[in-house]
Amino acid sequence: MSSSSPAPVPLLLGIVTAAVTAFGLVGYGFSEIGRSGRGALARGAAALVGALAAVAYTWGLVSLFLDESGTAHVCQDANPSLYGQVSGYSVSYLPPSLDCHLSSGGSYAAAVPGFLTPVMTGCAVIAVTLALIAVAERGRPTGSGTPSTPG
Repeated sequence: MSSSSPAPVPLLLGIVTAAVTAFGLVGYGFSEIGRSGRGALARGAAALVGALAAVAYTWGLVSLFLDESGTAHVCQDANPSLYGQVSGYSVSYLPPSLDCHLSSGGSYAAAVPGFLTPVMTGCAVIAVTLALIAVAERGRPTGSGTPSTPG
C-alpha cells in the first residue's frame, strides 16, 4: 500500500493560522456592523462569512490531524466493504481531504466530513461578493444625488 499521510507540523500550523484568522474576522466583523457609514454592513458581513469559511477549514484540518496516525483505520471505518480493495491514500490540505484509493482505480473520501468543502466554497464566494459590494458602496458619491457644477 502506498501512503501519503498528513504531516502533523503543517496541520498544526494550518489549524492555528485558520483559528486565529477566524477570531480576527469575527472581531472585525462585529465592530464594522456596529459602525455607520457606507459599506460598513457589507464589510462586517463579509468578515463574518469569511470567519465561517475559516472555521470550516479549521474543522477539516482538525479532522485530518486527528486521523494523522491511523489512515488505514479511517479508510476501514469510512467504507468497510471497500477497505479490502484499498491500495493507497492521498491527503490534500486545500481543501482538506483524505482519499482512500482503490486498486480498481476509484477512490472514496474518509476522515473529513463531505459537507465542509461546499461550505468553505460557498462562504468564500459570498464573502468576496460582500467585500466587492462594500468597495462599490465606499466608492459611490454621497450627497443629494444631483451633480454640482462649479461656476
